[in-house]
Amino acid sequence: MYQTLESMGVTSFEDIEKFTLRYENGFDVLKVYYRREKGSLLPKSKKFKFGRSTKTVLADGGQQTYQQVKEPSLVVLRAVDELGKLVGKKHEDKLTKEDLVAELEHLEKVVSSKIEDLKEKISKL
Repeated sequence: MYQTLESMGVTSFEDIEKFTLRYENGFDVLKVYYRREKGSLLPKSKKFKFGRSTKTVLADGGQQTYQQVKEPSLVVLRAVDELGKLVGKKHEDKLTKEDLVAELEHLEKVVSSKIEDLKEKISKL
């Protein structure tokens, strides 16, 4: 039923909570979030990166000038369509202040954890 998602390795359709799609460094980044029980060893999210195809198109019919246009992958478009059907209206393109604060707090935790790991490795050398 969700062939594109299955081909990407997404199988727990009933556990999908939400998804985000953003453009970052020339790639479309799709992140799928799952509902997980506390203490679950399964990942809370999966991230997928998709390159964009470059297409040369006629920019101005009278001048014969061409322009390169980057288009999203058909796979990411199909995946977003399937995810939209799965989560319904839960997915919103608007970011709220609370979403940004939560994302920033999560990033701070990840960075501080990575810094501690690196400090540990340095001290062992």
